[in-house]
Amino acid sequence: MGVRAELAQAYYDWGTMLDAGLPILRSLDVVIEGREGLLKRTLMQVRESLSKGSGLSEAMNRHPHVFPELDRTLLEAAETSGSLGESLKMLSQWHDFVRTMTRRTLAKMIYPLVVLHIAAMVLPFPAFFLGKIGLLGYLVNALRILLILYVPAVLIVAAISFRRRVDMLRLPLDLLVLWIPILNQAEWQFSICRYAKAFNLLYKAGVPITECAERATRVTGNTFIANLFAGGAVSAREGGMVVDGLSPKIPAEYRDLWRTGEETGELDKTMDKIIEISADRSDLYFTEFARWLAIAFEFLVMAILVILIFMTASQIPSFSGGGI
Repeated sequence: MGVRAELAQAYYDWGTMLDAGLPILRSLDVVIEGREGLLKRTLMQVRESLSKGSGLSEAMNRHPHVFPELDRTLLEAAETSGSLGESLKMLSQWHDFVRTMTRRTLAKMIYPLVVLHIAAMVLPFPAFFLGKIGLLGYLVNALRILLILYVPAVLIVAAISFRRRVDMLRLPLDLLVLWIPILNQAEWQFSICRYAKAFNLLYKAGVPITECAERATRVTGNTFIANLFAGGAVSAREGGMVVDGLSPKIPAEYRDLWRTGEETGELDKTMDKIIEISADRSDLYFTEFARWLAIAFEFLVMAILVILIFMTASQIPSFSGGGI
């Protein structure tokens, strides 16, 4: 089970027991019993801090590698408003949402990867069949083709890892994603969805709207797109509406929905609509990107296969003019 899945389940169990009336320490003891590994050890440390008089957000702030900033911010507000159980359940839904979107995106990449692995096994086969290369040569050639996949994959993983640690790399890498056709639209919609979801979680927990806008910007994901939302907090701080500070580059329909919510006092409902629309569209674009990536792989495989066929045929006597 992944980290997000473990957190989602722990938050849900904890929130359920708090809503049922169990004291915070007793309910946390029950949650700890059902956990294991790093999360269990961390929750035990949180429990120890609570028993010594620390607040929940204060105890969680000591473990930022386990509890994301959004979690700590939301639970700090929940402690003040007395809605800790409800907020834990909302966080459970948030982690489930992000995990589901990530899993669905990765699932859509399975077919292109399968195509590439099949190609790696098929393309060197004519030379092996004709005795031009041995088994070792066949395996080496197959590995070379797979490097087309694995070298970029390693570079991408390394870039993501360094992006999280080196601030100066974040914006260039995020801009690079926005230059890739179709994927850029998926990134736009998914970033908008993340911002709206985080904003709405905080808003429903009673966090002041200025802080909602500031905190949600930090979890948007793409640095460039996050900057387009940054003016919302500035506008709210100056007494205006959040929507007035949003960049005009954000799709007009989302800004119109947001304005309607702020003007009518039903921002939570319109945010739910923004979340629904952007989530559906990001899923659609990720699906389309995976489809075109598979097509690109197929054309690449066919082109290489045709070249190999002609190269192999030219070495056969009956085709090269060396026969009777």
